[in-house]
Amino acid sequence: MKQKVRARVFRTLLRSMEGQTPAWFSGFQIQILLDLTARGFGMEKRQVWNLSPEQALQEYAEFTVNCMNSAPGDRDLQGLYRNAYAAGYRIRQITGFTDAADLERLVFFLYRNIGITMCGQLPGKISVSACYFARFYTPAQCRVMSRVDAGIIAGICGGGKLRFTQRITEDCSCCRACFSGKDKRAPQ
Repeated sequence: MKQKVRARVFRTLLRSMEGQTPAWFSGFQIQILLDLTARGFGMEKRQVWNLSPEQALQEYAEFTVNCMNSAPGDRDLQGLYRNAYAAGYRIRQITGFTDAADLERLVFFLYRNIGITMCGQLPGKISVSACYFARFYTPAQCRVMSRVDAGIIAGICGGGKLRFTQRITEDCSCCRACFSGKDKRAPQ
């Protein structure tokens, strides 16, 4: 019963923020993203929650590029995935969402807040028509950071696997990916 009430409250909150996301929420979201990425790379995190959403997003993009450039051969991609999965899983628990439509809506909302315009179905095929990070990342860096996307989406959706078939960073007009259903191998 508690979970249904929590889901109803968060559904209402999500609906209200879809039109106009408060700056504090965007800053909070980007800070969480930076923290989990810093842990995944084993790097010292920065504080960005108090910046404007635009400044925080740019700081995050530059931070991730620096992380990838500072230790290019010594990256723990599974660590990036695990940290992202854990964050996505916590988001799912906090919201109480279990309905696929709610989870999909939440994922698309969260990604829109960080400059990534996504559409499609989860599970199923998705496309990204705009990505803030495409101007910062090389194709190889985009593939590395896709581990974060795969983890967050799988955590929110309760498991699954994200596979890209094309990327904006590879001179394509959009990113295309497929998100499969639950993956029994997803970390808990």
